Amino acid sequence: MEEEEQVVKCLTAKELKALARPEFEANPEKFYPVTTMAKFGFSRAQCPKCNHFFWRHTPKKELCGDCGCVGQYDFIGKGTGKGKKTKITYAEAWNSFKRSFTSARIPCTAIDRYPVVARWRSDVDFVAAGIFCFQPYCVTGELDPPANPLICPQFCLRFNDLDNIGLTGRHYSGFIMIGIQVFNLPDKFIFFKEECVEFNLRWLIEELEVDPDEITLIEDVWAGGGNLGPSIEYFIGGLELGNMVFMQYKTFPDGAREELPVQVIDVGIGMERIPWLMNGTPTSYFDVFPRALEYLRSKVGIEINQDIWAKFGPLSCQLNVDEADDIDVTWQRIAELIGIPTEKVKEAIAPVKELYIVCDHTRTILMAVYDGSLPSNVGGAANIRNMLRRVFALLHRNGWWDKLGMTGFLQLFEQHKLDLAEIYGAFREYKSFDSIIEVEYQRWLTTDETQKEKLQKLLKKNKNQLSMDDWIIAMTSWGIPADKIAEVSGQPVPGNLYYEISQRAERTAKAAETILYSTTHLPPTTNMYYVDHHCYQFDAKIVGVLLNVTQHSVPNILVLDASAFYPHSGGQQHDVGFITLDGKKYEVVNVEKVGKCVLHTVSEPLPGFPDEYVGKSVHCEIDEQRRDQLRNHHTSTHIMFAAARRVLGPHVWQNGAKKTVEQAHLDITHYKSLTREEEMGIETEANRIVMRCSNINKSMMAKDVAEKQFGFSLYQGGVVPGNELRIVDIEGIDTEACCGTHCDNTAEVGWIRLLRTQRISDGIVRMYFVAGEKALSKQNEEVKIITHLSDTWSIPPSELVTTAERFFDGYKKFGDKVQKQAQKILGLQMKSVLLDPSVSLVLFRSDELVPTLYISNVVGYAEQLKSARKGVVFVGNTFLYGFLGSPELFDVQSLNPLVSSGETGPKNKGLMVQTQVAGKGDKKKRGAAIDNIVEFRAFSLPNANAVVDFLLSRGFQEQ
Repeated sequence: MEEEEQVVKCLTAKELKALARPEFEANPEKFYPVTTMAKFGFSRAQCPKCNHFFWRHTPKKELCGDCGCVGQYDFIGKGTGKGKKTKITYAEAWNSFKRSFTSARIPCTAIDRYPVVARWRSDVDFVAAGIFCFQPYCVTGELDPPANPLICPQFCLRFNDLDNIGLTGRHYSGFIMIGIQVFNLPDKFIFFKEECVEFNLRWLIEELEVDPDEITLIEDVWAGGGNLGPSIEYFIGGLELGNMVFMQYKTFPDGAREELPVQVIDVGIGMERIPWLMNGTPTSYFDVFPRALEYLRSKVGIEINQDIWAKFGPLSCQLNVDEADDIDVTWQRIAELIGIPTEKVKEAIAPVKELYIVCDHTRTILMAVYDGSLPSNVGGAANIRNMLRRVFALLHRNGWWDKLGMTGFLQLFEQHKLDLAEIYGAFREYKSFDSIIEVEYQRWLTTDETQKEKLQKLLKKNKNQLSMDDWIIAMTSWGIPADKIAEVSGQPVPGNLYYEISQRAERTAKAAETILYSTTHLPPTTNMYYVDHHCYQFDAKIVGVLLNVTQHSVPNILVLDASAFYPHSGGQQHDVGFITLDGKKYEVVNVEKVGKCVLHTVSEPLPGFPDEYVGKSVHCEIDEQRRDQLRNHHTSTHIMFAAARRVLGPHVWQNGAKKTVEQAHLDITHYKSLTREEEMGIETEANRIVMRCSNINKSMMAKDVAEKQFGFSLYQGGVVPGNELRIVDIEGIDTEACCGTHCDNTAEVGWIRLLRTQRISDGIVRMYFVAGEKALSKQNEEVKIITHLSDTWSIPPSELVTTAERFFDGYKKFGDKVQKQAQKILGLQMKSVLLDPSVSLVLFRSDELVPTLYISNVVGYAEQLKSARKGVVFVGNTFLYGFLGSPELFDVQSLNPLVSSGETGPKNKGLMVQTQVAGKGDKKKRGAAIDNIVEFRAFSLPNANAVVDFLLSRGFQEQ
């Protein structure tokens, strides 16, 4: 009986927080930095609205300060701190923070932002919070962070708040999270709760000159990823400015917890909120997009009603789609409070809100594409496409595209670059960016008609109603933009559509790979191929023999103490060869790595018991020719990637690769199919790299050191676990973290031939190529073809193209005439059969290359053949086609042995037979079915003469 899998019930993060909250609230001295807060003059109180405990500087603050309790933003129209005297810019918000924290009592180091595309992680597509950059290894203490403590202006992407953008002032799809990260190791304490609150308060009070009476600090609990700890959110004027999270405990499924060995501070501060709070502008978008917003506004001719926005701004916090019970009721309440009719408020807000949406989305798209993402229907990049298409729809619906055009639209991205340059520095050249946007626009304009038909069928099935599931399937699976769905269905876009898409994406995870063998009890295998990849013979000792679970548990898997066999890894095929044991040679047919051990599968089981072989010596031989070809293909993959990036642009990233003995392929991110000119350009550039004779250096480096030196482009082949990376550096060409076998110099690769390319999915192009000996073989095949044509046509190779073009032009010119003549000849043949009373079964030899002529035309004589009880067969060199007016005329199945070669493939389906065909009809309607006949065909004849002889022996007469 199969053992039932054991499962345990786990508490959710929300349940864990609810379980811990009463204890935390009852013991603030144990869980919260009460000493520092009291030192700054803050005292504890409980909010009468939400019942949360908070800290205030004055008893006049009766409420906790969250806008959900106070009901509005109090700073709009007034400003806060130093902003009351002098307006601060978006960039100054970061600079003031950096000044304060780099000069703190325990100074923090400011580091550069990470890319928003999280290539160092396998579980997420984009960075959604500053701590994402340091998970999991820094958080667990396995890897040192780039600095400790550190601060960083990290650009982050989140797609769950798209429905709120443009209204609340605090929601963005792309935003800068000012992060404070501190990693307290068991043997190296930096600082924790008390110091963190101290440094944040000093920044607010001393640097930003905020009156402490305006600040409230709310006690909270944070839980996530198996960790839990206290957190403190701080508010000013109804706006949450930052959240200090203290990862202190490891949690268990039942809610129990224990102290973490590494205790981490993770502070997140929305940088967009700082100048908004300081300056008191009606909405944060004024401060965050100074150039981009003014450029767009002036281009499309929208005037912002400052009076209404000044009144609306303080109350805009109530329009959170995720929290408001009824948005329409909320709009009415706001309109009543500011004394302006609801429709007039909406009319003033709507177009400006859409300006903000365009600014927000285009900035996010800019950062995502610059950091290596492409709009797509697949994965997280689908969010980028959805936003870009939403922008196109807004611009068209409002008539703004006519005023901008593509040139003006692309200029909007340039304005974003200028706004962000004050924080991140000048943007590098990105030659393919404009083309990416232009291609996406054309695709949006010409949404596939097939997809529209799918939507129309769905509407008909659901009686013209679309559920949320329908909307999401149409957008994410069929690639139809939300505005197009609304246009076709006549239904408005759901207010929480983008939130639902994001939430469902978060709930989707990749299934874990099944591991068939446990090797934890075995010593690790020393990988000799890293030391010398030219090692083809070696001696080793057996440390274990495993039973092969895929072959009825026979003992044919050997684990050695050291091995030069390369296991299947990184898309590269494994080595093969021989292992000699006790004087017998066993063929090695598979090599794989499980844990830290290399498993060698041999072609036959070992006699006796597995334990008998532990400690025995073996001699190993590797197939040198196979190893060399695989090494060439792997190295050429790096070269082809570098060449593609040079030819196509910096948007090219590796998305997968496979290296076999016969050929290799590389999947790259690219937004359209490659042209022949681009293919030739990539092949030419790859061979130029080969001819540069660049050295290929391989070394082990600490992960943090390698990332600092080479950046995150290291991770072309995916996530590399562990604290050390094997760095493969083709000098001046390409540097990646890679565990495959590589040449020592590009010259060793030999010639590279690009065979073909294809667009395998949205945003992914696959390049097939060969290198070394395989490239020479391919070149020789092509030379043979050229030589054969040259000899056959008696012309020099230089005239082949013009001659072939002349032949093809002639073929096109006379092709129709030839086809009509063939149809007339067939008609005469059929009449001769039908009119000759002396024959009932007739065979014709055919010089047609394919049976299309007969399949299309003979069925037109079906009724006559049936009435006359006659049959006809056409035999070509490679095909057979026949039609019998009665099944009794001939046993068609007797042909089976003659039409099947035993080979498999799409063109060899054996004998295909049907006993009913459609009769003659007009173009709009097929005729009535004709049954009790036999139509048969075969597309692969091993021996056409044998078929003819057989048919003649069965009564057919040849004409």
